[in-house]
Amino acid sequence: MYEGCNKTAIASQAAIAEALIELMKDKPYSRISVSEICKRAGVSRQTFYSLFASKDNVISFILERKYCFRPQDHECCRSSMTLEDICRAYSQYITERRDMIVLLVRNDILYLLQDSLYSSFIDCEDYLPGYPAQDRVYAADFLAGGLTGIARNYARPGTVTSQKHLEEILYSLFSGSFFR
Repeated sequence: MYEGCNKTAIASQAAIAEALIELMKDKPYSRISVSEICKRAGVSRQTFYSLFASKDNVISFILERKYCFRPQDHECCRSSMTLEDICRAYSQYITERRDMIVLLVRNDILYLLQDSLYSSFIDCEDYLPGYPAQDRVYAADFLAGGLTGIARNYARPGTVTSQKHLEEILYSLFSGSFFR
């Protein structure tokens, strides 16, 4: 994925990302071709492949730039992050981004959200400071998997759950009190 500062390339990345999201609203992700994305975005295939490696790479770009869960960006998660902080921040995150999560679920690409969550925890300096890197990796994977599962269920048609209820469920599950 292109990460430079060329204004034309950045504009093309944004156009490609927007085109893919718009196409996904009308057509399954698996049936959207790179050619269709390029046509909608007004760019060439060469431009597409100079900026992105694949459609999945475009979704990863969208998640990173527009829909990323960054624990450190939430006031409650600065300095030392607690499980309660993560649950509060994530419940807010998925309720505010339900439309995108529904698109990911409907198109069977929620694994890209899981990858994004994993990276967000690993990249956060306040996430489990003082623990060995290997332990942080296991914990990040565990949290990313669980949080993605919660997002999947939250995005199902007919699901009506408040942010507070999601926060309580998350905390009960991850603290172990749900199974007592």
